[in-house]
Amino acid sequence: PLLTAHCLKCHGGDGKAKGGLFLTSREGILKGGDSGPAVALDSPGESLLLEDVNYSGFEMPPSGKLADEQIAVLTKWIDQGLPW
Repeated sequence: PLLTAHCLKCHGGDGKAKGGLFLTSREGILKGGDSGPAVALDSPGESLLLEDVNYSGFEMPPSGKLADEQIAVLTKWIDQGLPW
């Protein structure tokens, strides 16, 4: 639900993929976009997706930073290996 609500407008909804990144499937997240894989399963804490939602890289979503609780959910999901 977090990706759908905050990310798919630019990264997968209606076939859009800004930066070449599709967040509509596990494979798309692992493949990544122009900046590389969005999630690094071997180093989950260093995943670009986490950097971006923490505003440490790109500031995603650009409409405003996610709440700490939402970032914690994404972090746990990535730490678990990105189960789909």
